[in-house]
Parts: sequence; C-alpha cells; structure tokens
Amino acid sequence: MTRADTRAELIRTLDEKYVANSIAFDAMIAAAALIVDGAALRGPDGAIDLTAIRARLEALTWRVPAMRQRLVPTPLRLTTPAWVPVAELDIARHVTLQETVEVDGPALVEILTGRLNGPMDPSRPLWDFRVVELASGRVAIVARYHHVIGDALFGLRIGDIVAGTDPTPLITEVAPDDRAAVGVAPRTGFGILGIAGREWWHQQSGFAGAWHEYWRKPFVRRLRRWGGRIIRPLKNAVIERSGEARRVLVPRHSRYLEMELAPAVKHAYRLGGTIHDLTVAATLRAAAQLDPGRESVSLLVPISRREQGDANVRNHISVVKVTVPAAAPLEELVPEVRAQVRAALEDRSRRDLGSRDWSGYATFMTWGRQRRYFGGAPIETVTGWPAGDPRDDIACLSCSYETRLTISVTTKASTDIDALMASIAESFTVSEPATAP
Repeated sequence: MTRADTRAELIRTLDEKYVANSIAFDAMIAAAALIVDGAALRGPDGAIDLTAIRARLEALTWRVPAMRQRLVPTPLRLTTPAWVPVAELDIARHVTLQETVEVDGPALVEILTGRLNGPMDPSRPLWDFRVVELASGRVAIVARYHHVIGDALFGLRIGDIVAGTDPTPLITEVAPDDRAAVGVAPRTGFGILGIAGREWWHQQSGFAGAWHEYWRKPFVRRLRRWGGRIIRPLKNAVIERSGEARRVLVPRHSRYLEMELAPAVKHAYRLGGTIHDLTVAATLRAAAQLDPGRESVSLLVPISRREQGDANVRNHISVVKVTVPAAAPLEELVPEVRAQVRAALEDRSRRDLGSRDWSGYATFMTWGRQRRYFGGAPIETVTGWPAGDPRDDIACLSCSYETRLTISVTTKASTDIDALMASIAESFTVSEPATAP
C-alpha cells in the first residue's frame, strides 16, 4: 500500500497579500455559478439528494489536494503561512443546501454571486458549494474558493475535475495513490519549517547560491513582513472593533448578460481584436460614459505568462494598466487595448502602475466548447464572479462555455450598474454590415 508522506507548502510572499488581514481575506473570495439540469441530482422522492452530492464531492477532493488543505501559521510566524492536509474534511460544512426554492430568472443574480453563502472560515479549506433548487426544476451550484488557493487558471484545473466532460453519476472510488498524493500534516509547526527549509535548500546551488538567494531581498523588508505577521491577529481585532471592514467592504451589486459566442467573436475580430480585447474595451467605454468629465479612463487587466514549468504555481497572474482616451470610439478602443496588453506580455520587466486612477479591472476566460457535467447533470450555463480590491468600482469577467458568452459585472452599490450594463451590451451588439444597393 502506498504510504502517505508528510506534506506542507508555504504560500509565496506575493500571495500573502490575499490573507494580509481580515479585509483582504473577505475581499479575495471568487465565485462561479453553474446552472444544471436538476433531474440527475434528485433522489427517488424527487428531492435534491444532498447526501449523494456531498459523497461525490468528498471523493473528488482526493484528486484535488488543494481542496483538502488548510492554511496555518508557522511558529512565531517566521515564514509565510503554509498549506497542510486536513485529517478529516467536514463535507457538511463545505457543501450546503439552501432551504428555500428560488425563482429561476434575473433576480437570482445575488445568489449566483456567492455573497449569500455566508462567511468563509479561515481555519478550514477555503472553498464551499451552495446547492440552490430552482422553481423551474433546474439547480444552481454556487461554488466559491479563495484567491490564495490559486488564480482563475488554477481554478479551472479544479473545475475540470469537479465538472468533467463525461457524465459520471457514480461516486468515484478513492485510490490509494490519491490519498498518498494529498499526504498528512506535520505533527508540529516546527515540522512545517523543517519541510520548507529542506525544499528551499534543494532549490539552491550549494552554500554560495543559498547565501546569494537569501540576501537577494533586503533584510529590512524581510523584517517588516515578519512584523506584519506577528501583529496580524491584533490588527484583525482592531479592524473588527473599529468597524473598518464595514467602511471598506461597501455594499455591491451585480448583473450579467448572456449572448451567442460566435457572433461576438466575429464582432471582436472585425473591430481588430479578440473577445478578451472587446471585454476590456467595452468596460472602459462604459466606465467613461459614467463619468463624462474624464479625459482618460483606465482599467487593470490580468495577464499570465504561464509556461509548462509553471503548471503547479497557484498564482501566476500579473496586471497591466490599460489607459485610453475617454472619448475614443469602440473602433479605436479594441485595437488599442490589444496593443497595450500585447506589449505587456512581451515586456517582462517590472511595470509601475503609477497613480491609483483605475476604475477596476476586466478580463475574459473560457471553459471550452465541450459540454460539461456536474456528476450526471448537464451544465447549461456558467457565470463567473471575480474577486478584487475593495477599493475598485468595477469588476467585469466574461466567460465562454459551449456556444454561449456570459458577461458578469460587479460594482459598488452607488454605481449606476444598469447604465453600465446597457453600455456593455451596446458594445457587444453585432450590427449587420451594410450591403451595396
């Protein structure tokens, strides 16, 4: 029988910002909602078979080690927190059924965003599923995971296992190799430091290389980060007592719109770009229309330079600031967005984002053309809901699945989101080319 090794994985310093304090932790929770045919998720009595759903997901987590890990501090918080396997996964805490049946339609949006899933417990694996029965007979699966687990591309890898391209209603058998891959947690925090120290040493080229790597970052910066970890519990207590979280994490509202993918792709191509470029350009145009007095408008655009060797890196996203004239028409915006994003991809030097003048961010991702299934239930639609800086006004994520494109937007409650969505819809409107008389 394969023996499970003791495992621990320090998060990268760059990823520590996602859990730097309770405000950052709450802000960086992403969500995706799947609308599925509910027939395959019901028991003989016609009710949602939550027990079967939980059993299947619990079995699948053995194939996704990240879903069976929790984040723990190291002794004296000497390093970044570490992922360690959990001995037991309380699946009932992670997979819940909403008691009420909801009307299937646009008013469902607040549920689909995951904001009603409740607080996420930082002492447990950082993901959850909420199963919502719809009056139409369909079922919504609202999944959330924390950004510190990984970026959107890493999240897609998890999605590929949870919702595959073949209908598999039977519970997957957990193989010994799957259990061994997850491993077991060190008995003490010093065991975590031991594992981390050995892994770090193996990555260095001898003593000279290790010495150079350690001093590559200023000691004062290391000391400052260590001090931040030491006072983190106190800082969170101050945030709670002062009400700072309520002031920073202001209420938000969301909308989404759906359309056929193929015409949108052709529309973007005629404008000189891709669906990604059109998504960013449409959001820039909408932001400019909300504030007519601006001379320019900016958004952050996530980019990834993942290569084959980066497959296991959880977060491999950087951002580029795209700035355009506020009065520019869509025909100019799309190629300009494309040019700025391509320049950032080709230039690997560190970019200064400059003053904080961006409205938020926009991006696109795809889940492919193949039909996917949650167990034996065909997935009909997908909406993705971005996590982001609580200071941002706008967050836009467009997602393609099969032959459909869904554009999801979240803004501050004080923003006219209906006007914003109307502008984005107009940008995606495909006008028939004129024909000669």
